[in-house]
Amino acid sequence: MKKPILTLLLIILTISSGLDIISAESDKNNTLTATLEEENLKIKSEEDRTGEIVSASEDGHFNISFDDGYNGYCINYGDHEADKGNNFTVQDTDHAVNEKSGQSVGNELKTFFVNYYDTAMQDRVKTQHIIWHFTNDFNGWRVDSALIEEIKKASLEKVIPDHGATRKISNTAEMVFDFEVLESHDSDHQNFFAYRVTLREILEILENETIENTTQNTDLNNQTSNSTVNQTEEKLTKNNYSNSTENKTNLTPNTEKNNSTKEDSQNNKFENVSLKKHVTGYNYIPAIIILLFGLIIVTKYARD
Repeated sequence: MKKPILTLLLIILTISSGLDIISAESDKNNTLTATLEEENLKIKSEEDRTGEIVSASEDGHFNISFDDGYNGYCINYGDHEADKGNNFTVQDTDHAVNEKSGQSVGNELKTFFVNYYDTAMQDRVKTQHIIWHFTNDFNGWRVDSALIEEIKKASLEKVIPDHGATRKISNTAEMVFDFEVLESHDSDHQNFFAYRVTLREILEILENETIENTTQNTDLNNQTSNSTVNQTEEKLTKNNYSNSTENKTNLTPNTEKNNSTKEDSQNNKFENVSLKKHVTGYNYIPAIIILLFGLIIVTKYARD
């Protein structure tokens, strides 16, 4: 009577151990997925703010703050500057236009802030003059002609989104840029090109796990390859000396083929790291091994 009960307990323990591992991996992946979805929702919520009313938190026309957390620069040279409490409507950056040509310069202004962020932050007056150059053909003494040309060229190569553009600043952090145009409710007041920059940690947990798995698999392949070569060489030593030279000659192409296959395998694995965050199934191997090992023990115990 005791033997069947013990057998049943071993089976339950083995299955529950495997399920615990699978559940832990699933919970970790769900947590990371939820984090990524949360970041996407933040970006989406910013896009949905078009038409929202915000107000100026201070007087002025360059780099003033607004109550939605953005800072803004005037895009209508000569109009009345903002007064604290003035209301504005949130618009997308296509509403930043050159008053002479009527063409949107929103991408040029976004390119300036993303690609030349340090320059934009160093001198607020220079930044304002550069913005006026794009929106009003302004050519004040702080306008950097060489920089203007670089911005124009870069803006033709890439369209920067209004929300979610990133710039990596270290291995673990990046800047996230959000942009908007604030239209004044007063016709004789300036509109503003507004920006917001936040720091965000880079999620590298899954990437690191994949790289670690790749390293372990590579080491295992190296050990297997070396073991195969050693076994082949031992066989050659035991053979007749008359056939030794011929056998060793045939070994060389096979060894080169194995090395080539191993290198191709490693390259494919590293390509997979850059193409996808998680390789489905890899993390369940320990659970499967535990289940099989447990079943073997249970079977042997039951037979005894």
